[in-house]
Amino acid sequence: MNKKLTPDPPVVRKAPSAAEKGMYLRKVAEGPFSYGESESSNSPRLLDTLALTCSKPIIPEDPCKPALFAIQPGVTAQEALVYVSRLLETAELNGDEISLHTNPVERALFWGMLHSVEVARAVVDALLEGGSLPPQALSALDRHSIE
Repeated sequence: MNKKLTPDPPVVRKAPSAAEKGMYLRKVAEGPFSYGESESSNSPRLLDTLALTCSKPIIPEDPCKPALFAIQPGVTAQEALVYVSRLLETAELNGDEISLHTNPVERALFWGMLHSVEVARAVVDALLEGGSLPPQALSALDRHSIE
């Protein structure tokens, strides 16, 4: 009995390109469905089911001072996510500019922080894009990603 010292390499599956994903989503959104028709076309989107924001002050360093800025009540999840995406985009752009003027040690730390901002923005943007798809397209996309 021979023991294999090195494992087989993982099976590499070609990731679909952005154009292929877009084509698939358009086809799913436009085409007739043999499944998912039982889902109600009037079912609410997830972003619409989330609660509205409540009033929340942005607390200054000195708690004795009144808050200059506050989150306003009644903002929808989609509006809040769009705003967060814009804030993260601004942080990315500023970070790219600042990173050019830092020393190598600070630059490595800064790039780690900037990567976190980029990933956070990608998550927010994916939520916004997923929230704009019809429910049938989302269920079809879920089924496609499992295969």
